[in-house]
Amino acid sequence: MQLERIGVALRPRTSQEAMDLGMAMLRAHARPVWSAWLVFTLPIFLACQLLAWVLGMPWLALVLPWWLRPLFDRIPLYVLSRAVFEQAPSWRETLKAQRTWPWGRTFAGLTWLRVDTNRSLRLPMELLEGMAAKQRRARWRVLSRPLVGAASGLTWICIAFELVISLSLCIFAMWLVPSEALPDSMRSLNQAFTIPAFRHALLWIASGAIYVSMSIVEPLYVAAGFGLYLNRRTQLEAWDIDLAFRRLRERLLEAGVGVALLICVLCLPSFAHAADTRADAAHASSQNIAEVFHQPVNDKDALFASEAAYVYRDARFGQPHKVQRWVPRIPTMDTRSNAVSPSWFGAMFANLGAGLLNVLLWGLLAIVVGALMVFALRYIRIKKLPLPEPGERPKPLRSSVMHDMPLPDDLAAAVRELWHGGRHREALALLYRGSVQRAATALRMQPPIDATESDWLHYARSVEDQARRERLIAIVRTWQFAAYADRYPGDADVDALLSGWPAQQVVP
Repeated sequence: MQLERIGVALRPRTSQEAMDLGMAMLRAHARPVWSAWLVFTLPIFLACQLLAWVLGMPWLALVLPWWLRPLFDRIPLYVLSRAVFEQAPSWRETLKAQRTWPWGRTFAGLTWLRVDTNRSLRLPMELLEGMAAKQRRARWRVLSRPLVGAASGLTWICIAFELVISLSLCIFAMWLVPSEALPDSMRSLNQAFTIPAFRHALLWIASGAIYVSMSIVEPLYVAAGFGLYLNRRTQLEAWDIDLAFRRLRERLLEAGVGVALLICVLCLPSFAHAADTRADAAHASSQNIAEVFHQPVNDKDALFASEAAYVYRDARFGQPHKVQRWVPRIPTMDTRSNAVSPSWFGAMFANLGAGLLNVLLWGLLAIVVGALMVFALRYIRIKKLPLPEPGERPKPLRSSVMHDMPLPDDLAAAVRELWHGGRHREALALLYRGSVQRAATALRMQPPIDATESDWLHYARSVEDQARRERLIAIVRTWQFAAYADRYPGDADVDALLSGWPAQQVVP
């Protein structure tokens, strides 16, 4: 390979940088790439449309161009592979060269490798290197190890871009259709699909949009894969180092021609004596090399071939390895013996800070463990509580007692009757309901339906008479204790609550 003629900067790159390199090459040679692409693919696309129309299968107009993409990818790859050596071919040269390129791998790409997501990376290896099947499989294992994820990601990203462009073009084409020609609803759209002309027109629009999006994205896809291929070969074969040595050799040759001639002229008398001793020296050196390496000197090529084959069979060849090992964060005395020891003042504060942090962490751990133990004990205690009987209904924890039923005329007598009958909760509920309604009447306000006990405590402060205000507050508090805590007052307390307003209607 003539590396001196490569027109790109060869250096190891990341996968993203390698794909950017391919995009830059495509931008630099956009005219030869897309001219050859259109000349080659447009007649095939029109032939697919004609075949779909003749056979009466419009779906072929969408499937065939998609299926023939591995055939179309040969065009941009050929142009870029020549343009990298600063020999961008014309579209005529590109089409003529397709007859000499191998077609077996293209047939594989159209059949069992059609859904291969690594096609952008596999294509340059198969078409540019032209190896046998066994060598090609081994070469692919070495070439694709670190690049499978990047190549697959490139495929899915390009598919997404094509979908976006195709949908955008279809929507733009629908905008150009007059509004009176469009169906008014989805039902009429389904009916319109039954019309052959309407269905064929939509398929032509969709196939045209797909072809345009493919013509935009597919050369970018091939160029990015070719950039990944070049970068991988640069990493494996050290093209950048080889090219640097070749340029150094050229500079040394240009600068040392005159010096070499002068040395030859000055050393000409001594050449005769050197020629006499050269044979003996070569024989002695050959014996020494044979004794040291236990190999004949004349078998250098065979030795190199065997060593190269051994290295090539190694599974680790061409694959980067990451070695992780644990090392102490604070070096031991042996490892820091050569380092400068810190001052005693700094060491003291460092040890003090480390000790405080250690105590803080252990204390936090103790708090967490204690909280978990308390939670576990509470959970066990709750689980040990007796369950209610199947027929027993739990007591409702509702405080809403604003029923629609009217209050009795003698509220105190009704409450006292319920209380002495053992129905304490109902008695206090009736007392609370009657008290708040009479308080609302005294305050000349409509009792709010959603008013809570705390609201009535707030309203009770508006009562002018202090005795009435305190009795109303006591009634509300008593109902709260009974409703939410099952704490009931004694008989004397109930009689005190019923001794005056609001339980008894006081006539002014």
